[in-house]
Amino acid sequence: MTTNFHIWKTNRTIYSKFLHHNSLAQLNKIPEGFNNNLIWNIGHVIVVQQRLVYALSGLPMAISDELFAAYKPGTKPEEQVSEETVNLFKELLISPVEQTIQDYESGKFTAYQEFTTSKGFHLANVEDAITFNNYHEALHLGTMVSFLKFL
Repeated sequence: MTTNFHIWKTNRTIYSKFLHHNSLAQLNKIPEGFNNNLIWNIGHVIVVQQRLVYALSGLPMAISDELFAAYKPGTKPEEQVSEETVNLFKELLISPVEQTIQDYESGKFTAYQEFTTSKGFHLANVEDAITFNNYHEALHLGTMVSFLKFL
């Protein structure tokens, strides 16, 4: 699991750079031909990780229900986000990583509600969820990198 956590930490560091190196206008801009933006992708990976790893393990998520509702699968940006949201995402990209590692290493994940993703990936346990989460975040990272050409 150490490798998976290392990959996840690296992904989140890269995501964090998007927040630090792009203006609020750039984060909110929906490139022509797309239905979301940089900031939506960041919010989305934050909430999906919490759902896949925590909620499906029967544990409370470290995000609000409102945040989950705004960025869960099937959503798209409904309004421009504020600098306050950007600052929240800066925190939520990093703090859950160490908490998840600590919770995993302490054996907190004792149950898991099996889940099959919309693309057909079957997640039977929290290890599957953590591994799939890295794949999911990499897909969104690729999308975000392509957005940079349009900003």
